[in-house]
Amino acid sequence: MCTSNNARGLTHYGLIHSPSADLTATLAPMVTERLVSGEPVLAVLPSTTAAELRARLPTVTGLHTTDPGELYRHPGRVLSHYRAWIADTSSDGRSAMIVAAPDPGGDDPHRAALWMHIEAITTQALAECNLTLVCAYPNNSATADAIRRAHPSLVDESIRPNPDHLPAEQFLASHPLPPPAELGKPDLTHIIDHPPELATLRRIVAGHATLAGLPADRCDDFVMAVTEIATNALEHGTPPAAVLLWTIPASVICQISDTGQHTQP
Repeated sequence: MCTSNNARGLTHYGLIHSPSADLTATLAPMVTERLVSGEPVLAVLPSTTAAELRARLPTVTGLHTTDPGELYRHPGRVLSHYRAWIADTSSDGRSAMIVAAPDPGGDDPHRAALWMHIEAITTQALAECNLTLVCAYPNNSATADAIRRAHPSLVDESIRPNPDHLPAEQFLASHPLPPPAELGKPDLTHIIDHPPELATLRRIVAGHATLAGLPADRCDDFVMAVTEIATNALEHGTPPAAVLLWTIPASVICQISDTGQHTQP
């Protein structure tokens, strides 16, 4: 349960710190204030950082810890994990706090971009929760701009509203997901603007899938799936639509995207 009669809603902070900085020195006063007031706090931190945080606190009553590598292993499940913890520890709707050090993906640009999408959507998806969420990231030129854009407030020398924050639908439109890095350059790129071009697309895709070695029945399934999604892109999206195909061992992968924007992330 995320709502209560006196819920203040979600407060979502981004904290960008120097990799050499003592993160716990910034987090400890915030966590202490909540624990002293009786609020539960979940620290999603590496074990050494969690231990350093505990050592700085005057009380650990109400403090819960978990390993970020476990909680963030599957990015798509993160919001349900947050909601489950809130339900378990704040069933009466009282305030709660999560301080976290997510791993945005290391050298994997696709996972990093996906994680920033989740951060942007979190502000909307947990808006009714009586929760303070502090997300701490090391300062990295590759991700710093997206981190700022995804968080409504920032923690640096003080806590302040973030003038660079983008609402979720604007963030998703301006920070599209790149293809997974391991796929490399597409083996085929085809652009379609109008429904009559779907017949040509079917022939191209069928030929590509056949050359890639798909059995006839799987080739038919693949062509049908691509056609359905491409049709949706033309009829319900914003043409033109780009069709990208990759061949990897035992598989053919297709991505279809139009130029529309999410309005309900």
